[in-house]
Amino acid sequence: MKVLLWAAVFLQTPLLVLAQFDFSFEHMFESAAGGGRGDQTQGSPMWYEQNYENVQCNDYVCQDTLACVKKPVDCPCVFPDSEEKCMLPDKKSYVCISKVGRGCSFVEKAWKGLV
Repeated sequence: MKVLLWAAVFLQTPLLVLAQFDFSFEHMFESAAGGGRGDQTQGSPMWYEQNYENVQCNDYVCQDTLACVKKPVDCPCVFPDSEEKCMLPDKKSYVCISKVGRGCSFVEKAWKGLV
């Protein structure tokens, strides 16, 4: 009797595992296959290219945000609510860092090699 029980468990386990993976894979690729929107979701290359081509700007279009500014150094951070824009000492470049981090003074010290 124990042999039949073990045989039943042994034979059903692969089916249960297979069913679990089929479910996971089905949902993993759902956004890419669902309704043809997979390639045009915000942030995808196709979305970016279409929106970049539609920006009307006579000056400079920021690559990360598609904002229109006078010069590249005027570009905003991608996540302004959580990022701080730190100008580098050369006054030609900037970096955006987390507002929770060490702040722009740390960036300036790093630039000067004091960290």
